[in-house]
Amino acid sequence: MATTTEAPASSTAEGPTTHTQNQAQPSIYQLMALVMRDVRDVGKNGFNDHQKYKFRGVDDFIGALAQPLRDHGVFMMTEILDFQTSVRGKMNAVHLRVAFHFYGPAGDKVTATTLGEASDTADKASNKAMSAALKYALMQTFMIPVDAGSLDDGDRDHPVGQSSPADAYLERLRKAAVWNNVTALTAMHAEARGDGLLAATVQGPDGETTLGDLIVSRGKQLKDELAAREERNAQEAPAAAAQVAAEHGVTHESVDQLMAQVQRHWNDPMDLTRDMAEAGRRNVVTQQVDGPTGGMVAFGEMVTARIAELKEQARQAELNGPSTEHQRSVA
Repeated sequence: MATTTEAPASSTAEGPTTHTQNQAQPSIYQLMALVMRDVRDVGKNGFNDHQKYKFRGVDDFIGALAQPLRDHGVFMMTEILDFQTSVRGKMNAVHLRVAFHFYGPAGDKVTATTLGEASDTADKASNKAMSAALKYALMQTFMIPVDAGSLDDGDRDHPVGQSSPADAYLERLRKAAVWNNVTALTAMHAEARGDGLLAATVQGPDGETTLGDLIVSRGKQLKDELAAREERNAQEAPAAAAQVAAEHGVTHESVDQLMAQVQRHWNDPMDLTRDMAEAGRRNVVTQQVDGPTGGMVAFGEMVTARIAELKEQARQAELNGPSTEHQRSVA
């Protein structure tokens, strides 16, 4: 809210005296109106190469007002009314309430009070917050013309108004290379945990959630889809292999090679699944081989049983592990 004050009391050798505004000079209100008349428009002249957007910075507003303020004898002084700091992961955040005092030659003033908020990984958060507060103080006090819709953009179009660290994670998460990759999701989960952002609120596909829950739920969805595909392939492989075997026959060399692979992969369900696919291509799924406990068994039945056994072991290990989602890896 704008306020006006009389010129301060002065002191002489005879003692303190009080004087009123110099009537020979125009009031600060009159001069502010003249500055508003002379100020030029401000467009989005800056461009952020990293995030690919245009912005209008505080320098643009200072440049637009510098000459009109000089022409009419108005100058500005800054006063910090409130200063707060916080930590957002690896970012230092600063919240300011700033008063900008505009003085005229008559000695009276008008004060504009605005807020400034900014984050930085080093020591620039206060500088950025001051710039944000000044930008909006100048724009709103002098009603500087801007293009349609800009007042609704907020600080997202200002170089000091960066999105939160959690939003940066969300932007990366939306990329297909991460969204459809369990390994990438696992790495992101660990990184976000290190930054202390797993509990940060974000907007997911199904509504508001936490960053940690979003990563974990997507990782679980991918794992479930992969397991369903593997199970479907395992069920279809024996029939397809039997048909191919009937048409083309099977060599002992193929069976021996696959048995050697299965022995190397005995504790890895993913590799065993690939061995099953290879067995289908080589027509050996229904071939009788020496089972792990003695006796003859079909190659496909032996490998399928081992895959099911390993999955059950993994399920039991998961049930016996930490109970909260954020304590579990998405891998």
